[in-house]
Amino acid sequence: MRRRCLRRQAASDALLQLGGSLDTGKAGLWPAGKLDFSLMGLATQGNLPAQTGAVQTTSNDWAANFLRVYQLSYRQDLGPGFVRAGIMDVNYYFATVGLAGQLLNASFGPVPTLTGNADIATFPTPGLGLMGGAALGDGYAAQAGVWQANPPSFSHVASSGALTLLEGSKGVGTMADGQPRQLFKLGLWHMRQNDPLLGPSTGGVYAIAETRWNVQAGPRYGAFLQLGASDGEADPVPRYLGLGLRVERPFAGRPQDSLSLGLARASLRGQAHAETVLELGYAYKLAEGLYLQPDVQRIWHAAGDGPAATVLTLRAHIEY
Repeated sequence: MRRRCLRRQAASDALLQLGGSLDTGKAGLWPAGKLDFSLMGLATQGNLPAQTGAVQTTSNDWAANFLRVYQLSYRQDLGPGFVRAGIMDVNYYFATVGLAGQLLNASFGPVPTLTGNADIATFPTPGLGLMGGAALGDGYAAQAGVWQANPPSFSHVASSGALTLLEGSKGVGTMADGQPRQLFKLGLWHMRQNDPLLGPSTGGVYAIAETRWNVQAGPRYGAFLQLGASDGEADPVPRYLGLGLRVERPFAGRPQDSLSLGLARASLRGQAHAETVLELGYAYKLAEGLYLQPDVQRIWHAAGDGPAATVLTLRAHIEY
């Protein structure tokens, strides 16, 4: 087997997202409705996936250049339940890990057993979807959704196949900011492909656990665990494990900063070694709405047989 040789290279990207929402009740139209809209554009230089050779992409905003409507959806609340439809990103609503939000590796978003085995409607290609859910009481909630297969093309949406998801969750306790002290999620998914040339039909399961706790007059901690498994015999990523730690207000003089540590391990079909990524990042607040985030990732067994690699990233995040 010929081993790949990596060399020092630089890559960059710039992402811009503009959006807004309309509350139909506040607008004097009808109660409990909300329209969300966003436009997203991305410009990149270099080829980060090719440079690292990793299955788990080291930047969650890396893709080929694009400019598109990223979200155009409507939500209607119906008592304890809701329905939502339109152009949407699956990971906005399913398989989300709030405590992993500042980690850059894409594995800490939707689990690789989902994104690595099926062409789903998530970054950089949202798609048409329909979902609904309800709060069931005592911290329990459930939701289900169906999205088009093979986004972002809208031609033959009804006949090309579909991604179906079902997720149940349980929240325990409440933090001062309204976040659950503990949150558990269990999800099932199935991708039906009507055209075998676009890939096989497959499915899987994922589980997520998050916990938060405070140290009096000190940092606020959070830890998470992700598990994923696929039932497809030929799926490239049959199993996944992710875990991490987030420390908010790590220093007394930096109450708006946070430090994140994550470990992602993806088993690969036909490979003796699992691809493993260790990531450490620090979000430093420069001003209101402006953060600077240095980040380092170490990759072992890229794509199962590749050499170890180190990725250094500096991300500036501006939000208004």
